[in-house]
Amino acid sequence: MATFPYRLFHAKFDILLDRVPILGKILSFVFGVFEYFMLETFRFLDSKLNINTFKIVNRYIFKSRWGGKVIPLNVNLDIETKFLPSQEILALLSRSKVTGISNCYCRETQRKHSDTPNCDHPIKTCIHIGFGKSLREIPYKSENLIKVSKREVKKLLEESDRRGLVHQIIYFPNPLFYYVVCNCCPCCCVIMNKFLKSGSPQMIKSDFIAYTDLIKCNNCGFCEEYCNFGARKLIAEKLHFFPEYCFGCGLCVSKCPETAINLRKK
Repeated sequence: MATFPYRLFHAKFDILLDRVPILGKILSFVFGVFEYFMLETFRFLDSKLNINTFKIVNRYIFKSRWGGKVIPLNVNLDIETKFLPSQEILALLSRSKVTGISNCYCRETQRKHSDTPNCDHPIKTCIHIGFGKSLREIPYKSENLIKVSKREVKKLLEESDRRGLVHQIIYFPNPLFYYVVCNCCPCCCVIMNKFLKSGSPQMIKSDFIAYTDLIKCNNCGFCEEYCNFGARKLIAEKLHFFPEYCFGCGLCVSKCPETAINLRKK
């Protein structure tokens, strides 16, 4: 049986998914197919009733089985770090059949319903892989889907990293089964934005944590600016790190001008 680093996913249902992975792939696929309509329904209810539909549904229906897991880019890992193909986004995608890239629902919807965009990040940033995948070894069909090469996917991920976007696999019914790879900003991303505000939907940390070489660090505060999770704070002109808040996304690594930060396995 798989050993989940998340206590939440040790239920009998997860044991069944581990023994019959095709069941998880089918559920992931079906959920991905209907995700757009589900998100539109939630958005409509939120706007009309002024309620946090995600929080209610996550608590009583999904029970945290839908959400995102952060996966870093290899350039942000410590050079000596050994990682599994499921722990780094390029390694994960290299073993998958990428079907294409489509529009980001979150950024596209925000701009459709507002005169002022929350950010200037590109729309076409969601990576699709086909039938629901298991992390042991992704499906939202979009009219905006375009076929791309693995090289173009790599360029997209590197550009997303440069822009400070967080790489996530969006999963259902547990973190082993995912149906799309997203590059997320906290101002637009449904999962990330809702998580940062209310803890719902579920968002899971990567298998890494940021390590800072205090000798190299000059307390410039650049890493604080790009840390979406509040793990880095400049207090009295000195950098303070709060490891319990670190999601291991690696953005602080690529933004540090002194190359004083890297990701290491927990």
